[in-house]
Amino acid sequence: MNATTSGAANGGRRTKTTMAAFLVGLPMAAAVLAGVHFGAAHLTAVQDLEHYISNPVECVEVVLFCCAISALAAKVLRSRIERRACRVNVLPSWDGRPVPIAEAAKLLASVQKMPARLRNTFLGQRLIAVLEFLRQRGAADDLDDQLRTLADNDVVSMEGGFALTRFITWAIPILGFLGTVLGITTAIHGATPEVLEKSLSAVTDGLSYAFDATALALALTMITMFISFLVERDEQGVLDAVDRMVDRCLAHRFQRVGADAGPFAQAVQQNTHALLESMGQLVQRQAEVWSATVAEMDKRSEAVHAAPREQFIGSVQQALELALTAHAQKLSAMEGKSLERTGKLVETMASLAAAVRDTGREQQAALVRVAEGVAAQAGVLGRLQEGETNLVHLQAVLHQNLAALANASSFDQAVHSLTAAIHLLTSRTAAQSGGSPPTLRLGKVA
Repeated sequence: MNATTSGAANGGRRTKTTMAAFLVGLPMAAAVLAGVHFGAAHLTAVQDLEHYISNPVECVEVVLFCCAISALAAKVLRSRIERRACRVNVLPSWDGRPVPIAEAAKLLASVQKMPARLRNTFLGQRLIAVLEFLRQRGAADDLDDQLRTLADNDVVSMEGGFALTRFITWAIPILGFLGTVLGITTAIHGATPEVLEKSLSAVTDGLSYAFDATALALALTMITMFISFLVERDEQGVLDAVDRMVDRCLAHRFQRVGADAGPFAQAVQQNTHALLESMGQLVQRQAEVWSATVAEMDKRSEAVHAAPREQFIGSVQQALELALTAHAQKLSAMEGKSLERTGKLVETMASLAAAVRDTGREQQAALVRVAEGVAAQAGVLGRLQEGETNLVHLQAVLHQNLAALANASSFDQAVHSLTAAIHLLTSRTAAQSGGSPPTLRLGKVA
């Protein structure tokens, strides 16, 4: 088993992940879209979700997201198998003392007898590759370098397994930006003054399409990146477990008979340092090139989006100015009508106030006349009360006179005098009150 066979196994794992992404992701995406558009449409949450998955670009974003989730789910299942393989004793027990290199062939035969599900794991492929290297070389002097190389190859293979997921993670925001451009284009295409004067829905629908596509793309990208991070950490943990197990079982298991040649080892070490420095410089230069490329792409993207954005802002400003002008004209017309109606109302109120003022004056004059009549009646009543008081006093005097006359035996003369006095008093009282004179009836005096 050589590096070519290990690469073929890694390629098989990547192929299975890709197949899972499409064989599971596409039906899952179809089920999600059908459930949103034709499922429980009466639910408020489903209605809100349907608003974000109503355009072709958004549907494609959902399909890519489901494919990425399916690929990551396949990797999670594969990681579970890898961890179970790390818990299985695939090699015979070792007492810690180095064994001859010839034991590598026996161990390789025992490993190759394992089930296929264990042989195709990172641990199985690593063990087979190490034992095959020892069997072919017949010595364990270069085993440490081989272990590091195999570990690096597995890391590269693991990173290559995320190629599809990284592509989808890159493609979903691009689709969101595409939806934004299409939505803004649709809004600008329908943003004519006539349409804006009648209804703003032609502009708002395009903007809603643009912003919904971008919002959905960013949300799905964040979810995909987070899940990819977790899965990648999980697979990195699997590779760490494989490294520890291989180092514990094979790194010091075999005898090493070769000795380090001083000059040769020093030369190799110098060459290694030089190679590492060159690799570091190459990586740094590549990082600088990537940074410059990304900055240039950002500038171009900003330049591409600046012109449509300015055009859209100018169209919206023009539409708003037209709408404000029409609104100001309507307000002026309404203000003129309001002033006219207010003037008529003021005239009506003035005539009503004049009528009320005239009526009040008439009522005031009538009240004055009534008050004068009441005052005259009060004077007459006062004079009547005064005459009544005099009459009561005269009656008392009359009684006294009658008593005196009765005692003096001159009653007849007193009666005639009294009668004359009463008639005189009565005539005066009648003259003052304006009524008929009262009739006095004198009783017989005993």
